[in-house]
Amino acid sequence: MSITERNGSIKPASEYTVRQNREFAAKLGLSSENTVNNELELAYKNCILPIGDNKVIDSDGNVVFDPADYSFFDRPDAPDTVNPSLWINGKSNRAAGVFEVIKDKIYQVRGLDIANFTVVRSKTGWIVLDTTSFPEVAALSLKLLEQALGEPVRDRIRAVIISHSHGDHFGGVAGVVSEDQVGKASEGKIPIIVPDGFDEETVKENVFAGYAMSIRARYQFGIGIPAGETGKVSAGIGVPSGSGKFSYIPPTDHITEDGVLTIDGLDVEFQLTPGTEAPAEMNNYFPEYRAFWAAENCSGTLHNLYPIRGAQLRDSAAWWRFTQIALEKYGRNSDVVFQSHNHPHFNTPDDPNAVTDYLRNNAAIYKYIHDRTLLFANLGKTAKQTAKLVKIPENLQKAWYIRPYYGSVQINSRAVYTKYLGFWNGDPNEIDPLTEKEEAELFVRYAGSAEHVLDVAEKDLSEGMYEQAAKAAGYVVLNDPGNARARYIEADALEQLGYRAESSVWRNAYLSGANDLRAKDGAVVSKGFKTNIISKLTPRMFLDYLGIVTDSEKFSNENTKFRLLTVDPSAEGDVDYKGKKVKKTGEFSVHIYYGTLLYFDGHTEDDIPEIIIPENRLVLILDKESDAVFDTAETGSPGILRKIRDAIIDIPGKAFFPMIYSNDRKLLSIL
Repeated sequence: MSITERNGSIKPASEYTVRQNREFAAKLGLSSENTVNNELELAYKNCILPIGDNKVIDSDGNVVFDPADYSFFDRPDAPDTVNPSLWINGKSNRAAGVFEVIKDKIYQVRGLDIANFTVVRSKTGWIVLDTTSFPEVAALSLKLLEQALGEPVRDRIRAVIISHSHGDHFGGVAGVVSEDQVGKASEGKIPIIVPDGFDEETVKENVFAGYAMSIRARYQFGIGIPAGETGKVSAGIGVPSGSGKFSYIPPTDHITEDGVLTIDGLDVEFQLTPGTEAPAEMNNYFPEYRAFWAAENCSGTLHNLYPIRGAQLRDSAAWWRFTQIALEKYGRNSDVVFQSHNHPHFNTPDDPNAVTDYLRNNAAIYKYIHDRTLLFANLGKTAKQTAKLVKIPENLQKAWYIRPYYGSVQINSRAVYTKYLGFWNGDPNEIDPLTEKEEAELFVRYAGSAEHVLDVAEKDLSEGMYEQAAKAAGYVVLNDPGNARARYIEADALEQLGYRAESSVWRNAYLSGANDLRAKDGAVVSKGFKTNIISKLTPRMFLDYLGIVTDSEKFSNENTKFRLLTVDPSAEGDVDYKGKKVKKTGEFSVHIYYGTLLYFDGHTEDDIPEIIIPENRLVLILDKESDAVFDTAETGSPGILRKIRDAIIDIPGKAFFPMIYSNDRKLLSIL
């Protein structure tokens, strides 16, 4: 394509991309006419009720997820615009329906969400393992299970086990149980059982950094680009989720140590795995069924040690070690390993060691990346250099279920490096580095002109040097967001990189970037972070969140203390509130100290003003359009509460993503 033809349209695969994808298929032994492997066949095994045309619909009649969006997988061969290995992964994820894991004992609903909905039969009912992302998905999953099994499921739920603190595992809980059903099993209620630390880690990820993560997730999961042969085809660990709103019900039981619980007559063994795929995570073993639940520590793909949406770096040393422990403790005593994403793996007469091989290969891949990264780090290589040097042994690459459909070797290596050594690369220039925009301006100035840079980038693009073309044109975009030629060159280069990527994350990120660059306004403004977790925060967690969203500059000269009492007006106690004696639920000494919101959890002897607020009304302070919080509070310091409310920053109203692709100079000035 000539310079004058460069435009904002989606392009087909180039001759270089076509050649690379076909060579890649040949290297993996994949047919160009019928692109399949044994994992694809396994994904469709034991389906007892296909999803068919079932759509996930919310209460307003909106479509949350439509399986028909992925009907393009009906073709047998991988198109030139999709890496053939990733094509198989996406086609496997499309296996949608109710699946039998162990006849009459364990079932999964797959293909409606990025995560699976799993039920395990107890003596009189069912235990739910993870609840998918959205209540609508969970509710439809229960309906389909009842249809497939011909027996009640929803009315016989005896417990909900949530494996870890990510939204696609607890977000559907309101579609499984209502809040008034939840409680201790000893009281005849349905317990929600989670690993120790679940509450805090859920809040950190979904609230403290939740808004930024929710926007960055656009690139990781391809949110906003259509499914299709030139769009998103997979989320690596499952079909890309639809649109919905997380629900959250506070858990009732926390697992603090490994051990066995008997739940409705069924022994369930718990293995805590902190610091692996999530800071708070656990596996389960069902000895009566000889079945091991690997949560998200094994997922039918190489996982992320660092997800580009953002999250705490995962500990590869802990990940491989806990998986090795699971192998030794449960592997030989299991006939099936199943998990919260993708499909199970079974021992068979032809493959009697499938479960142990699966666990061993998963342990090996994380340890190999960990060890090789640290070897190169100790040899003086930087994180970027190391990522290029870590090569997975060919025998490990043959295990399809640890190929890089979600995580990638390069990003995981950089994550290991950063976890041990931090972000600094050893270059003194990076002690106080130039911003991305400053670096772009310097690059263009030293190159001579933007036009010269783009001429070279255009040549690289025409010769299939897409990484170089995208990077160079990207500097011009940062320097001059309104330069259409630069935006289109970078977009076209990123698109080809997406077409050839084996990792769904890489593909989605490249194609999302191309989409934003071609848009008239590359800035993305969100209407809000879709979760109800904020309303369920404990007072301590809420104070932590308040410190994040309050404009500290407005308090830079403030040095004020007050006592905050939270109460439950419906319960009798010893705190005077609006003429009644009510129950105190929390007490904090809060100190606004020169821009910082400090607090002490408990009583102090300080003689300071006192503010009393019902615990469930604390969240009202975030509503700047309402004075409702003041109507519910009794206070001896009315001014400070209003000052805090007025200083809260409306993050969704101020944030624009991705900043680097905006063609609005005012937005870029925020950098």
